[in-house]
Amino acid sequence: MENIQKNTSPVQRRKPAPTTFIFVRHGQTVWNLQGRWQGWLDSPLTGEGAAQAREAAKELRHTKIDMAFCSDTARAIETARIILRGHGLTAAEPVKALRERFYGGWEGLNALEIVELFPGTHFDVSRDSRDTHRPPGGEAMFEVRHRVVEFLRELVGKRPGKTILLVTHSGVVRVADSISSEKPFRDIWHRTPPNACIFTIRGHADGHFEIVKGFD
Repeated sequence: MENIQKNTSPVQRRKPAPTTFIFVRHGQTVWNLQGRWQGWLDSPLTGEGAAQAREAAKELRHTKIDMAFCSDTARAIETARIILRGHGLTAAEPVKALRERFYGGWEGLNALEIVELFPGTHFDVSRDSRDTHRPPGGEAMFEVRHRVVEFLRELVGKRPGKTILLVTHSGVVRVADSISSEKPFRDIWHRTPPNACIFTIRGHADGHFEIVKGFD
């Protein structure tokens, strides 16, 4: 009788395809021009800000976008609307996880007003950590990172292989920079995300992220 050996090796499961995240910071706003902290408050895009969003749309015109999310601020919603024209998506879904860092008492103020109304609360490199420094009544960056990473990992699990547009804010782009470069905030803080910059990363099922294309 012919000796037939069965393959007893464990079944090799194919790893889920990574999820690609395209982060875009909103276009320039009135408060950006005035040097005011925005956070969870809002101000409209300037004409230049709308033009910046159109430039981002032009750069992404050949990129297949499967779905889109944005911060629930008007400046991010409007930037997303401009970018998504021509992609077959009517609008991005607004989510709180993509909000800017909450700046508490600083919101709506410029640097001089912050010094006058909240003396001694500014970031001091000799005293403070980028991760834990907290504006009065606001968020620390480690808290921003937690909510953003939780949202990204949920999408990696539910949407493997998809390309997802995320229109958001500078604080959230800094989180993407930190987790994908595997560097603490202090080592990437000098890389300030410009208005309407594009920053692309991949998220993997094992929980790690990698940079695809930086903004600098």
